[in-house]
Amino acid sequence: MHVEPVPDLTTPSVCAALGLDSPGELVSIVGGGGKSALLFGLGQQLPGRTILTTTTRIFASQTARATQTCRMDTPEFQTVIQSSDENLLVIGEVTGERASGVGVDVPGTLLATPGVDFVIVEADGSRMLPAKAPAEHEPVVPAETTLLVAVAGIDALSGPIAQTCHRPERVATLLGIDVRDSLDPASLARLLCDAGAGLKNVPPGARVVLLINKIEDPEQWEAGRAVAAAARRNPRVERVVLGALEPGGIVERRGEADFEVWLGSNGNEV
Repeated sequence: MHVEPVPDLTTPSVCAALGLDSPGELVSIVGGGGKSALLFGLGQQLPGRTILTTTTRIFASQTARATQTCRMDTPEFQTVIQSSDENLLVIGEVTGERASGVGVDVPGTLLATPGVDFVIVEADGSRMLPAKAPAEHEPVVPAETTLLVAVAGIDALSGPIAQTCHRPERVATLLGIDVRDSLDPASLARLLCDAGAGLKNVPPGARVVLLINKIEDPEQWEAGRAVAAAARRNPRVERVVLGALEPGGIVERRGEADFEVWLGSNGNEV
């Protein structure tokens, strides 16, 4: 008799799914397929005072998703950092449609600010594609990172690498396939777990969580669980989280649980 695998944890909270339950965390988000959604989602859900920032670039229009925004190149920057009780987005200079990021040493300094409980960093870019392999200069991960979240959208499996991945030639070379090929769950897991891709530049002491996003129907859940089954065998991966950060209305709800958590082989307990 076939028995469906059972996740180690189901939860409606992405914070719980990621294991973010204590202050003092610096979270770096890399990969594709939902980094900004996770950045702003954590800003809304985490308890205490949370500072959001980026070490790359974001669209200037996205700053409207933050409760409050402060630019580092303004005279009031230090005053706002010290006094704001709201969750705060810290960015660099705004040029046209883009807001630049902060230096890689800034997030650690922000976390050390009295009264700050969490700092969340979007540390990578993917041109809104669901998966990627980073260039030499990517990702820009602060050394003080305590949790690295490597994100991919399940729609990375929906077509040729040339269409679904940022820097497709790098993805194809890393996996030993052609840009005209499509990723399957096993190859997406390999991409996320590779030291030259999803796990690139992760600090030695940081926890690693993989987040497979945009899972909204039974077929996608099956594919996501296959990714989790392959990825959780990597000893560097603490857990694999499946779900949809910004549901499109067709999510297969499981009671009150929106996220599944599959623990990695390193034996960490929920």
